[in-house]
Amino acid sequence: MGYTTILDIIGATIIGGLLLLNLLKLNENVYQVDNATGHDVNLQVEVVNIANIVDGDFNKIGYCSDPMNMNDDPKVTLADTSSIKIVFDVDKNGEYDTVYYFVSDINMLSNTPNPRDRILYRKVNSDFPFIVSNNITEFKFQYLGALYDTLSTPLASPGLATYIKISFRVEDPFAYDQKYTEAFWRRLTVTSKNLKRN
Repeated sequence: MGYTTILDIIGATIIGGLLLLNLLKLNENVYQVDNATGHDVNLQVEVVNIANIVDGDFNKIGYCSDPMNMNDDPKVTLADTSSIKIVFDVDKNGEYDTVYYFVSDINMLSNTPNPRDRILYRKVNSDFPFIVSNNITEFKFQYLGALYDTLSTPLASPGLATYIKISFRVEDPFAYDQKYTEAFWRRLTVTSKNLKRN
């Protein structure tokens, strides 16, 4: 075996090793992008689902299927930064129902790695609360008067809220590379023609 043959073998080994390292790095990058994209898609779907539920309810504030039962009572009966009670005819039976949105504290999901996730509940009248999402990390309301003036929370007279700003954030319960995938939704103003003031 000649001197050049040994150099050829060493050179081929070095080049082969570099190619293998590049392929491993490429594989890691593809896995990371695929993982992040998969988590992102799941969160986007969840955001759309939550937004559809919230939007559907807030567009119906004050609605009643029987016009004879409509009244001038406030249609927002509790207004805080992360909880609200709104009134409308949920089941279209001609009677007003109260829908209560609220979030749990972070201890409810202490079994997940994400330290910020909480449960978003939707409760109709005295029914058992329905879980809308268990990936909520932020659920906020801001209340505005008829002249778009910001009202301080909790509102002493919730009926004064003419406009409501809603925002929420969801995060994946499991981190990848110590980062949690997140998605955010905001509706700048939610108004209702049936919303009555005190």
